[in-house]
Amino acid sequence: MTETHPKCLLVDDDETMLTMLSQCVEALGFEPVVAHDGDEGFSAFREVHPNLVVSDIHMPNRNGLLLLNDIKSANPNVPVILITGWLHYRAAINMETAKPDAFMEKPFSIGHLQKTIEGLRVEIERAWDKEL
Repeated sequence: MTETHPKCLLVDDDETMLTMLSQCVEALGFEPVVAHDGDEGFSAFREVHPNLVVSDIHMPNRNGLLLLNDIKSANPNVPVILITGWLHYRAAINMETAKPDAFMEKPFSIGHLQKTIEGLRVEIERAWDKEL
């Protein structure tokens, strides 16, 4: 079976945010896969092998920083964008071993998200090539 679209895993406990993110990545040619917390997100990551991950930091069961570490340990080639409204994210990220490929503060515009994703296009294509 040949895939026709790269997959983007979206992880957030806010349903409205997931809807907005899904519409944005669909417009960029991705098949969105949604998860509502970090545990569900990591299970989905292992199951669908996405080409890009966009995750909130503050979520129940496994926060986005722990999810980032788990994803980068499992496959360091998959780009991860972290999003949050938490102002002290930089101190928390500096304590973690894995670094996100991009970071966005809430609120952000759809255009900003699209530019961020486009800026990671080479990394996304590299992850896509490794899956085919």
